[in-house]
Amino acid sequence: MAKWFYKLYNSIQSHKAVFVITLCLVFGALVWMTSTLKFDEDISKLIPTTSENEQLQNVLNTVQFADKIIVNIEREDHGSTEDLTDYATEFLDSLSKRSSDYIKDVQGNIEDETIFETLDFVYTNAPLFLKDADYQQLSNKLHPDSIAKITERNYKTLISPSGIVAKKTIVKDPFGISLMGIKHLEQLGISDEFTLKDGFLVSKDEQHILLFITPEYPSSNTNENSVFSEQLYQLQEELNNAYSGKVKSSYFGGTLIAVANAKQIKNDIQLTVSIAMVLLMAVFIVFYRKLTIPIILFVPTIFGGLLAIATLSVIRTEISAISLGIGAVLLGVTLDYSLHILTHIRNNETVKELFDGVSKPILMSSLTTALAFLCLLFVDSQALQDLGIFAAISVIGASVFALIFIPQAYKGCSNNASKSTILDRMAAYDFHKNKLVIGGIAALLLLSAFTYHRVAFNKDISNLNFQPERIKSAEAALDKLINVSSKSLYVVAFGTDEQHVLETNDGVFKTLQELEQQQKLISYNSVGALVASNKTQQDHIANWNHFWTPDLKQQTQDELITNGTKFGFKPTTFQEFYKLLDHDFQPLSIEAYKDMNVIPIDDFIARDGDFMTISSVLNVENSKIQHVKDAFKNSKNTLVIDRQAINEILLGHLKNDFNKLLGYCLIAVVLLLVLFYKNLRLTLVTVIPIIITWVVTIGIMGLFHLEFNIFNIIISTFIFGLGVDYSIFMTNGMRSGVASMTTHKTSIILSVLTTILGVGVLIFAKHPALHSLASISIIGILSAMFITFTIQPLLYKFLILKPKNGND
Repeated sequence: MAKWFYKLYNSIQSHKAVFVITLCLVFGALVWMTSTLKFDEDISKLIPTTSENEQLQNVLNTVQFADKIIVNIEREDHGSTEDLTDYATEFLDSLSKRSSDYIKDVQGNIEDETIFETLDFVYTNAPLFLKDADYQQLSNKLHPDSIAKITERNYKTLISPSGIVAKKTIVKDPFGISLMGIKHLEQLGISDEFTLKDGFLVSKDEQHILLFITPEYPSSNTNENSVFSEQLYQLQEELNNAYSGKVKSSYFGGTLIAVANAKQIKNDIQLTVSIAMVLLMAVFIVFYRKLTIPIILFVPTIFGGLLAIATLSVIRTEISAISLGIGAVLLGVTLDYSLHILTHIRNNETVKELFDGVSKPILMSSLTTALAFLCLLFVDSQALQDLGIFAAISVIGASVFALIFIPQAYKGCSNNASKSTILDRMAAYDFHKNKLVIGGIAALLLLSAFTYHRVAFNKDISNLNFQPERIKSAEAALDKLINVSSKSLYVVAFGTDEQHVLETNDGVFKTLQELEQQQKLISYNSVGALVASNKTQQDHIANWNHFWTPDLKQQTQDELITNGTKFGFKPTTFQEFYKLLDHDFQPLSIEAYKDMNVIPIDDFIARDGDFMTISSVLNVENSKIQHVKDAFKNSKNTLVIDRQAINEILLGHLKNDFNKLLGYCLIAVVLLLVLFYKNLRLTLVTVIPIIITWVVTIGIMGLFHLEFNIFNIIISTFIFGLGVDYSIFMTNGMRSGVASMTTHKTSIILSVLTTILGVGVLIFAKHPALHSLASISIIGILSAMFITFTIQPLLYKFLILKPKNGND
């Protein structure tokens, strides 16, 4: 292989113009191919999809967990209820003028006209809203003496100052049937502690008004929502200043948390990457004595990345943007190959010596690392499969391209040999002869045996969110008011047939009522209080018709006319009510229910093609969660979704897959090393440090109580890949002699420095997810370097040199 690369080098030297043109054409073609690819930004694609959780994933992808922004308008010491409503009114007016493009709906503000429309809808469809207890109450009202009292009371109401308003309902609904029906819609409300006042949802102590904003864009669209967020906070500042000491407001919601996360990640990355790039460029330029060295170093990495994306564009219609984001971090592995080649050239090796020294270990390293990444194909997650393909092609493409390109672009400097740097001196140091270093690693290995089991997998994604102080304080205030942080469960009825799903939800609603009676729930919100299946609606209509017999209709009409005459009512005054009794009622469609603008039906009912879900939200004490789950365990086409528990289950599958993955990677690496070296002892010299590195890394994590999570567990593949690289280069360096080993150690130190500056600098990030990436990377990479420099030479001496000397 070294001879082939050397021949290619000489051929390119003779045709440099052709090489440059070909290079430009290849890069142009790769850029064009990558530009045609579509990206999927759904982070849930990281979660493995199996036959066991496929149905669950389908439900989760369809259910609309309403990501509302809750606006808590709070009265202060010097404020009045009027100030509270004025603030809310001004807030809504300003919001509609400034941010209408970013708002789908605002709830919590109900106009009088909307209330009458809701009452009218319930009245017009009265049979669908009445329960058995209502008919008992209505029966009591229909006694002759009761009708007389009701007629008198209605008359007094009509002649009172409020009569103009009351007339809209009393004349057509003398027995308050609409009020009976509307009481059952309380299950769609927020809390018993709030009442409607001046069109707003006001707490009973009149200290708070709550508004609920449904953003136009999903919380994942942080670009649009960041503009909306800025407008909201600007409006808040203006109104808080205007009502200083009287009224103030605070916001809480998933959309704002997502925007805060995106901003913090952007700020962290901009800061840390800027620092890292400046330091890296300085190190490379000083070490290699050439200003163009950053370009030469990164061209193979860019080529490998473009080649990988171009290949994916051929085999996929779209790929996970998340996988490419993680893959960008993993590209640190590909810098390894460029560093090895550059370091050998810097040490004044001839081109032939260069290829003899590095071509085999670089190709070995890239193949073993690529095979380790390809083990991700065994994980049932398209995003991770994309990552595996992307990383594997990247490392192979970058390694081969580095062997072709770098010798052409970098010639080294003749005076480098006389100018030893601190990195050269560190590489020349014999770590394996230092008893303190050996003892330290042995102690860490022993300690790891007692601490590795402490390392847990954090399955709660919410722990990886960044929340600014103002959002935390808003959450705390809301928690006191409406228990916003209490345990929420979602009971979801699902299926492909609308009526079957509605019938399933009818059963869910009935069970929820029973659980509430048994005090197993704090509260629940269910659209079942409003929308029912045709079958249930027909039953309700049948109950209505059974109750209103022809005799009862006639008797009621006669009594109303007789008693009404005493107060000057005409015989036709209640004609609209008589028409209601004779109306031929029919079941309503879901679309018909949406005419009730006061009820957010779309928050409960969602569709994805033919697939439909109806969700109910439950507030439950932790001790009662299992009771609720047991109540629905035998219900068909029904899922109880504990979002945290679901994440724990799905991410638990990811953790289990990675445990298997590490086993697959190790087997693949061992087989390839045996194939390359054709020597079991050399294979052991290379593999044992990799295993020790992993054990020590886990042990140190356990010692400092660091946890794995969905992000940093993927970085473990990165650490494993670099550990393989270091071990292979160290083995080949030791086989070539002391001088070659020092050169290999220098390039390894540069790789460690590059990784720590590139990824490890994220240790200064405020975002928990980025911080966790850095912690694992620093521990893993430093462990890999010191174990490779210390343990591997000892293993080589014990397994290779001693037996060889004994044979002599």
